[in-house]
Amino acid sequence: MKNIFQSFVWCLVLVSLFSCRSYKELIYFRDAQPDSLITVLPPEATEYLIQPGDILYISIKTLNEDVNRIFNPAGGLGSQSSSSSAENVNTPSGSYMNGYEVDKDGFLNLPFMGKMRVAGFKQNEIEEIVQQKANEFLKDAIVKVKLVNYKVIILGEVGSPGVYYYFGNHLTVLEALAMAGGNSDQANLKKVMVFRNTDTGKKSFMLDLSSVMAYTSEAYYLQPDDYVFLSPDRIKSIQLTAPAYSFFFGIVSFTISILALIL
Repeated sequence: MKNIFQSFVWCLVLVSLFSCRSYKELIYFRDAQPDSLITVLPPEATEYLIQPGDILYISIKTLNEDVNRIFNPAGGLGSQSSSSSAENVNTPSGSYMNGYEVDKDGFLNLPFMGKMRVAGFKQNEIEEIVQQKANEFLKDAIVKVKLVNYKVIILGEVGSPGVYYYFGNHLTVLEALAMAGGNSDQANLKKVMVFRNTDTGKKSFMLDLSSVMAYTSEAYYLQPDDYVFLSPDRIKSIQLTAPAYSFFFGIVSFTISILALIL
């Protein structure tokens, strides 16, 4: 009986030890020294090349207000303005409805200007293409081009998993996790997966955000339609199986109590 009881106690001790984790496991870049210069620099962000199906916000402004209403989605009178007056380019849905879609052949079709091939070009290059075309029709035109379907999907051990839109030019994996509410207490910072579409299929990256070497990863800068998955730590598995362990040890404890009464 004594041996059974000791085995039961040791099982409880082992489970409690495996279910503990250090606070250091939740620290980003914990190998960085205080007041030190981090010489490891992130690679330059790879510029995204516009693809068929992308949605572009095109703003063409001149001194002529009538022309501005034609070419600017927020004016509500452009050929692409099919949304309600309450929507504008500051929301994902408004940007989608008011933007211009690159067709399946890679062309952008603007009012009065016709078609322009944009697939395979960078955002700033497309801005130059539209600017040159606008100069043929308009005087003193100012052109702005933005990709509005720049979104990343963030899943796993974060505060708010979901789809997040970004309206800047370069988004880092740290900024993406911050947008999703940061990591949970069960996150494994050493295993941050990034999945990216390429011409040959999906490519995966593994980032260790507990080390400054994460800065050197090709996936440190995200691209549109990237999937970011923050893996759970082993403590998550223990917590999920805790009810089963609790039930098991309850049965064992009850059995030991009955045996003690009988013997």
